[in-house]
Amino acid sequence: MSDAVTDVTQVVRAFAECWNRHDMDAFSALFAPDAEFVNVVGLWWRGRQEIKSAHEVTHATMFKNSRLTISDVSVRFPVVNIAIARSRWVLEGHVSPEGSPLPARHGVLLNVLTKTSGGWSIIDSQNTDIIEGTLSRPQ
Repeated sequence: MSDAVTDVTQVVRAFAECWNRHDMDAFSALFAPDAEFVNVVGLWWRGRQEIKSAHEVTHATMFKNSRLTISDVSVRFPVVNIAIARSRWVLEGHVSPEGSPLPARHGVLLNVLTKTSGGWSIIDSQNTDIIEGTLSRPQ
C-alpha cells in the first residue's frame, strides 16, 4: 500500500473514530472549509461549519450512542493530489427520532479528498444507505 493510500485511508477511518467518540470538533476538522456533504436522506450541507452543526444535532439525539464501523476502503487517484475513497459501513446503536432502538444500517460512503500542505482533507462526501432487495424506488 502506498503512503498516499495509507494517508487517505487513515482520514476515512478517522471519520468513524471521531463519530464513535461523538467528537464533532475533530470530525469537522477532517473536512476542508468549503467541503460539501450529502447524507443518506439527501440533506446537503455546504461548508465545514454547516457539516459540524448538523452532526452535532444528530449526535446529541439519534446518534448519541451509535457506533460506526468502516470496512472495505477503496482508494484511487484520478489526478495528482485528489483521492476518491469509497468504503462500506455499518451503523449500530442509533435510535428513531422518537427514541426507539433501530436495527443496524449498512451503506457506502464516498469521500473525495484533496492533498494540501497540511495533509489530506475531505472536500466532498456522499453517504448512501444500502437497502437489501431493493433495485429502485417504488413507483
